[in-house]
Amino acid sequence: MTEPAAVVEVTYTARKRLGLLGPAAEAVVEALRTELERTQQLGCRVRVLDRGAEVWVTRVEARANCPALSVTYAHLPHPAPPTCAIVSVVPDDSGNEGDEDDKG
Repeated sequence: MTEPAAVVEVTYTARKRLGLLGPAAEAVVEALRTELERTQQLGCRVRVLDRGAEVWVTRVEARANCPALSVTYAHLPHPAPPTCAIVSVVPDDSGNEGDEDDKG
């Protein structure tokens, strides 16, 4: 097993939202957290903050018992080791333009 390249945590607020989304969403975000330990820059960078800190958003596709999710995280490269904090997890319906619920 290789050592993680970064320390990645899920904030209290994001964990509360995951609790509402259910165990499947918790498992999906845990898998993303593990992936972020190896590759800290997944998704789209949406903002650069002071001292090189970055805000990223990534989308996780829908799967059984879990809607598509939009996950926002902060990446802080300095000081070593790099750290990431998953700060927001929300359902992402951006790919559902053709769903029956959208009929007017």
